[in-house]
Amino acid sequence: MSQNSRISQLVQLLRFDSDLSSQASVRPDVWDDLAITAIALGLAPLLHAHTGALDIPAAARAKLAVTYQATERRNQAIAGQLGELLAAMQAAGIEAMVLKGGYLAFQVYPDPALRGMSDLDLLFRPDDLPGAESVLRSLGYEGKHKSADEGPGIVKHTSTYKRSGVDAASSTPNPYLSTVGDRHVDPHGSLEESWFGLRVDVTPGVWQRSRPVRLVDQPARAMADEDMLLHLSVHLVFHLLMSKPSLVQLYDIALVSQTLPVDWQVLIRRASGCGATSFLYAALHLAASVYGAPIPGETLESLHGACPSSQARRIQRMELADVVQQTQRPPLVTIRQRLARGVSDRREAARWAPDLAGKWAVWRTAIDIGRTDTGKLLADRLRSATPFGRSNVEDL
Repeated sequence: MSQNSRISQLVQLLRFDSDLSSQASVRPDVWDDLAITAIALGLAPLLHAHTGALDIPAAARAKLAVTYQATERRNQAIAGQLGELLAAMQAAGIEAMVLKGGYLAFQVYPDPALRGMSDLDLLFRPDDLPGAESVLRSLGYEGKHKSADEGPGIVKHTSTYKRSGVDAASSTPNPYLSTVGDRHVDPHGSLEESWFGLRVDVTPGVWQRSRPVRLVDQPARAMADEDMLLHLSVHLVFHLLMSKPSLVQLYDIALVSQTLPVDWQVLIRRASGCGATSFLYAALHLAASVYGAPIPGETLESLHGACPSSQARRIQRMELADVVQQTQRPPLVTIRQRLARGVSDRREAARWAPDLAGKWAVWRTAIDIGRTDTGKLLADRLRSATPFGRSNVEDL
């Protein structure tokens, strides 16, 4: 069975409109591959829950159970970490809004162990950001900073904080397989997504529309339901542009659509107001087609009509295979591959730009190559060239 087939069958089992008959149709010899695929994609806890009443092979059941239990222990540790952070921010008079998995796992998912997390994202008002970073340092976190002008130009947060003493050896490249309970913290000053000049900002009005909640027994702020779904949708599309794992994030959108009382007309207006209509349409279309999320047909029709016709048609053709292709790309090992990826990444980002000015904003990032990660790597290679001025051709 190919990887695409395994992922397709796995997603079919997790659809909101699936039933036991579809689960029972899986051949016994396939379950082990499905379990391993689910573990790698961060979907194993969900598959464990969805197949609880089904008699599946013992080896596959054990893999899913172990992963669920590991996620449960890790999320209990993360809940303690998050509670400490929120309590310290409260003591400092700083309001924090918990984003994405840190909020969804404990407030929206029926069981926190169903949603693994790779980090904790906290949104602060821009004026509170220096104070929030000071609180993080007082709790033993060390910050790593990167200029927003470097690399692909990510601006929503330019620092990542990690507790000193956390054993890096117990972490893995795949966040869903990591045994580390203490996650790094990304303090955000905005929700603006950016990638090689493509920018979408859903921050305006978010704080004014937010509401107070108690999260892991501590006070916090939560986005309005429509703002949260819009943020998750824009974030998903940028995850795809960045070739990051996206099936967990897509399930988030499907679950929010199913669980929370979203006002779809308000959501459409908010997306239009911040230039995010095509991003919302893509995310909701994929949530409906991949996971069977209950997105109203009239909502999808309205979004389709509000997008440029060519973009609308392109989004309507998107399916699971596109998500898999974009997020299962091979690693880059040579400068030549990095340069080619840079061109293809910008080409794809430019397709999401709303106008010619937006497309130019994407392509102009290729001009100042010295600010890109690939440009810096290339400069390092040239500096380390042989005395005759020739670098190692195989590396290029």
